[in-house]
Order: sequence, then C-alpha cells, then structure tokens
Amino acid sequence: MKGKANTQKVKAFFKKNIYYIVMVVCILAIAAMITVAVVLGGKSSVETPDTTIPGDVTEDPGTVTPPDDSGDTPVVTDPEPIVFTLPVSGGTMIKDYAMDSLVWSSTLKQYRVHSGIDFAGAEGAMAVAAYEGVVSDVSYDALNGNVVTIDHGDGLVTVYGSLDTPVVSEGQTVAAGESLGAISTSATNEMSDGSHLHFEVKLNNEIVSPYDYLTIGDK
Repeated sequence: MKGKANTQKVKAFFKKNIYYIVMVVCILAIAAMITVAVVLGGKSSVETPDTTIPGDVTEDPGTVTPPDDSGDTPVVTDPEPIVFTLPVSGGTMIKDYAMDSLVWSSTLKQYRVHSGIDFAGAEGAMAVAAYEGVVSDVSYDALNGNVVTIDHGDGLVTVYGSLDTPVVSEGQTVAAGESLGAISTSATNEMSDGSHLHFEVKLNNEIVSPYDYLTIGDK
C-alpha cells in the first residue's frame, strides 16, 4: 500500500509540475545543442599549420633585372649641323631664293618663283662644292645649262646650274670647296642675268631653302 501511495505522489507531482519539467528539458536540450556547435566550430577554426619549407618559392616573382654596376650612363648627342661653304668664292648674290613669292625674270619677262640663289662673280670665277659628297649627275639642258648634282647622303642634295664645262664626272667624290666648273650664261632661262651660278638645295627630293645650310643669311 505504501508503494502505491508513493507512485500516486510521483504522478501527482509530475502532473502538477509538467509545465516546468518540459521547460527544463527544453532548456537543457538547447544548451546541449549550443555546446556541440561551439565545440565543432572551434575545431573548424583551427588554422592549418604552415608546411612551407623555408626558402621555397610558391609564386613566380617575375623577371628580375640585375642592377647596372657599370656606372656608365649613355650620352646621346645631337649630330653636328651641316654648314655649307659659299658655292662661289667671293661671289655676290644677284637673285634671292623665293618659293613663297614671285620675282621678276628679266630673261623671260615675267614674275615667277625662284628655286635657288644666283651668285655672280669675277670673270672665270669657279663654282665649288658646298659640302662633301658624291657627284650623282652631270648633265645639260637648254633652260638650266650645264648642271652638276652632288649627293651628300641622308636625302640631302645640292644642284649647281649655269656652269661652263664641268670639271667633275659622275661618281666622283668631292670635298667641300672643290671646283666643279666656271660660272657662265649656259642657263638660257636666266641669260639676261649675266654669268652666274644657279644654286639649289633639295632634301628628300623636295626643294628647300639654301639658308637652312648657308651662313650668309637667315630666311
């Protein structure tokens, strides 16, 4: 009878406190879940030990340029400017270079451009090479007379017109100041200007101002 009474008391206790018992069980279950989560999370956050052997290269460092220990710095210098010798020694300019304006031609009786400089001189005055180079052409035509052309390299050419008989030949190497032939009136398109040298300069087959290379003026 006493055991039956105890059983009834236990049942009565659980029946009376069932709400609190359920709450305690839930709390314990939640606490257990949190504990497990913390433990598992702590294990996953453990860093993997670094197994890299000192001295190993894990990434390509790229190309490394060794320092220049020579101590020499390349020096870039501009080429010396080309300066022409006066193509008629002691000559006098009688007609200027004029490609941007018109000048009167006493021979042709008209205004026209003038592609070079005309130099007069004493009787028998010699035309000379304005700069060293190779004679690339010796020719004659009725308008320009006897003409000598000198190639100075890098596209630079000088032309000497209205000469008497040239004293150089094609392929000949000449120095600055070397005689090319006497000035004359062989250029019929400028015959009225008297004995003279018609001097032209070309760069890359284009006529340019002789003043770019002569020291007698700045135009």
